Amino acid sequence: MGPVNKMKNTRMAASVAGAILAVAALTAPAAAQQMQAATFIVVNNLFSTPAYVASENGYWAKYGLNVTVKLTNSGRAVTQSVQAGDAQFGHAALSTTIASARASGNMLTGVMAYYNAADFIAKAGGRAVIGRRDRGIDAGNPKSMEGKKIAHLTGSTNEFYLREWFRKNKLDITKSQLVSVPVIGVVVNEDWAKKNYDLIEKFATGITEATLFTRQHPKEAAEIATRFLDGLNVGDATEGLKWLDWDPRVSVCTIEGLVKTGNDLLAQKLLKKDTPFVPKDFYDDTVFNRVVAKHPEFFADLPPLPKTLAECKGALVN
Repeated sequence: MGPVNKMKNTRMAASVAGAILAVAALTAPAAAQQMQAATFIVVNNLFSTPAYVASENGYWAKYGLNVTVKLTNSGRAVTQSVQAGDAQFGHAALSTTIASARASGNMLTGVMAYYNAADFIAKAGGRAVIGRRDRGIDAGNPKSMEGKKIAHLTGSTNEFYLREWFRKNKLDITKSQLVSVPVIGVVVNEDWAKKNYDLIEKFATGITEATLFTRQHPKEAAEIATRFLDGLNVGDATEGLKWLDWDPRVSVCTIEGLVKTGNDLLAQKLLKKDTPFVPKDFYDDTVFNRVVAKHPEFFADLPPLPKTLAECKGALVN
């Protein structure tokens, strides 16, 4: 090859390289502009694990979202942040938190669950211990509660009431098995949701994929959680995640429990609202239905849901 041809080839290579750099410079900002920013405020506990997983594993980024996970130690801070618009998405119990918020004028609604025992009527709230006669519970004999499996909501006022009731009656609560049946998920402002279903769908798809990962890889999920939660022991977290219900589905059982929770709080005058609670107050299934239709693989390992209330577990019998 002569020196002239070599020089031409060198110049051509430089021109091509320059063109590639120019195209890259043009496309990089364009790609960055396509990423939508959002903030998800969560309570800093193990129930928020799918948020940590979705962030760490890049699930939201895969769907075009740049999500900032903001930790707080207060559920009140979550609802206030979403109400103020400081965060688009919040982590909350879909029962008592939404009921309290809506009664005070903060119109939150659930758009995607990620922790739910979907085959149970997950009724929270109230200030009574209720049992079934056919399971050996005698209202006149408090000791008949020892050794029984008791549904409650971890960290809630009904857990505090339950423990105080056991203490008052000189009973050993450690002899009973406490089963937490909350419904925890993503809450947003109701009016904002109606204008942003496409954005919410991307967010919900990412966190649903994260629940699948948490179900199938509890140890890895626990390791991710330790990078968000100070002092968390991987072994303890792994065992905890194995026993928790990482089910993003909302069933007829779930809805029944949510509505009963809200209306019981009204009946007991713990909340004040002009009209009774109805299902749409607690949950908008628009995005859930989209995710199920487009990503059935995220739900394939889960058992079938009850189709009627009669099939639900946890129903109360007087």
